[in-house]
Parts: sequence; C-alpha cells; structure tokens
Amino acid sequence: MFHIDPDGPLMTGLTKLANLVLLNIWFVICCLPVFTIGASFSALMDMTIRMVKGEEGTAITKGFFSAFKSNFVKATTIWLIQFILLLICGIDFFIGQRLLMSSGMQLVFFAIWAILSMLVLFTTWYALTLQAIFENNPLRTIKNGLLISIGRFPYSIVIAVIFLSPLSLVFMTVKQAMFLFPLVVMVWFAAAAYGAAYFFLKALRPFFPKEEEEGAATMTENAGQGEVPDSDVSGFAALDELERKIESEK
Repeated sequence: MFHIDPDGPLMTGLTKLANLVLLNIWFVICCLPVFTIGASFSALMDMTIRMVKGEEGTAITKGFFSAFKSNFVKATTIWLIQFILLLICGIDFFIGQRLLMSSGMQLVFFAIWAILSMLVLFTTWYALTLQAIFENNPLRTIKNGLLISIGRFPYSIVIAVIFLSPLSLVFMTVKQAMFLFPLVVMVWFAAAAYGAAYFFLKALRPFFPKEEEEGAATMTENAGQGEVPDSDVSGFAALDELERKIESEK
C-alpha cells in the first residue's frame, strides 16, 4: 500500500507551498489600503525568513499578523518616506521625457533616472526587511538599507530580478500572460519574498555581530515580537564600522 511520509520532502514541500499561498493572500489583502504596504511587506519578509530557517511554526496567520502589528508604525513610516521618493522619481521621468528634446540628453537623463530609481527601490526593500529583523528608528533603518544595498550590490541585483520578475509578462503573448497571471496573483508575492529571503540573509550576514551569528535566528524571532536586545538597538556593529569609514573618507 502506498504510504506518504508526513515528514518527507513531498509533504514538506506541499506544506510550504500552502503556507506561501496563505501568506500571499494576507499580504495582498493587507496591501489594499496602500499606506499599509510597508507593514505588510515587513510582515511577509519576517515570515519568509522564518520559513527559510525552518522556524515558521504552524501558526502562519498568527505569525504574519503579529509581525504586521509589531512593525506597523515604523514600517509604515519607512514606506511613506520611500513612496514619496518613488513618486518623485515617477514625476521626474514624466517631466524629463516632455522637456528634453535631444535624444542624447534623453539617454543621459534616463540612465541617471534609472540608477536613482533602482537605489530607491533597493533601499525600500532592504529597509523594510531590516525592520522585520531589527529594532531601530526609521531614518537610521533607511540609511542602513541604502548603505547595505550598495555595499552588497550583487545580492541587490539578484533580489531586484526576483521581485521584478512579473515584468516578464509584458514580453509574452496575451495568451501566455493570461495563463500565468492567476498564478502571479495567487502565490507570486510570497514566493518571490521566500526566494529573496535567501539572498537577504546572505547579504546581511556580514553585518551581524560575530558573537551573535549563531543566535541570529533567535534575534529574528524576538524582532517579530519587539523583543530585541539593547545592544542591537543602534544597528549592526559591522555597519557602524562601515559608516565610520565612509565618514572618515569624506
């Protein structure tokens, strides 16, 4: 008689898929007011990082909303600041395309605009992910997000490819895009966050204090509950050193 091991790879994979679908549903619903996108993204990253570490537990819904609640104020502040910057980038693109008549100037403008826009996107993703892991004030979290996204640029590119992958639908036929679109809506946001979580952890690894690398999982869990040791409130020890070096070179 055919027997499926409940702890085997098949059931483990199906359980993770079911959890991702559930997370995707809550993420989309919590993003509908728009201003809550930051808190929703931080909660999503909190849970997918736990999933990568195998620490998500069985209460996926409870874990998501617990992280959403604990990160709400600071993540929303971060998101509103970054949203304004993204909005400015969009307005600049619209105005620049209208005012610049020379194709050469348009090319230079577009290159500068693309670089600045990607930095804003990188900073947004990193800052909201940092908020899911560490307790810090929003402005310092944004600053850390910018510095780390530049300092760990290869990982930032991979993360951007993962998060922006749905844009590939634009290059498909209408039939192909319509076939894949329901899959994107049903699970893509959570699946992308799950994939990006691997690279966020790799990118952030050098910035964990060495003596606490082994306890990083515990810090991640406590961060979701707002219980972060005082030594972590000021940020990463390694990042502080990086900031000092940058300031000394000015």
